[in-house]
Amino acid sequence: MDAKTRMDREKARVAYEKVRQQNALRIAKERYGGDNPSPTEPRVPAIIAQFGEWAVTPFGVECLVYPYEIQWDSITDGRVNDDFWLEKLAQKDWVNLADFADALRHGRTIHRYLQNISQNNEPD
Repeated sequence: MDAKTRMDREKARVAYEKVRQQNALRIAKERYGGDNPSPTEPRVPAIIAQFGEWAVTPFGVECLVYPYEIQWDSITDGRVNDDFWLEKLAQKDWVNLADFADALRHGRTIHRYLQNISQNNEPD
């Protein structure tokens, strides 16, 4: 495959992912009260990094389109590996596992760094 074809495919993939992320953010905004949330409604979480329908937030890893959150201390626990979370979330038919796995991996790295748990993403 020549360079132009590879570039065109990647540009199309990036454009598709951008639309998916924008749709997830729109749904998240609607879930949190839309343009005029009441003072008592929670706000859309601050997003450190977004992976499709999943985001790394100050809380941990959160789904933007369904009410599902994993707190940072659960994803940084060295006794719990990726298999645990992937098996648990694979049982939910609404979960895009590729998005979740990316968010989990990045969320673990970010929160271990923020909590000064490890600099190389290895359990203590």
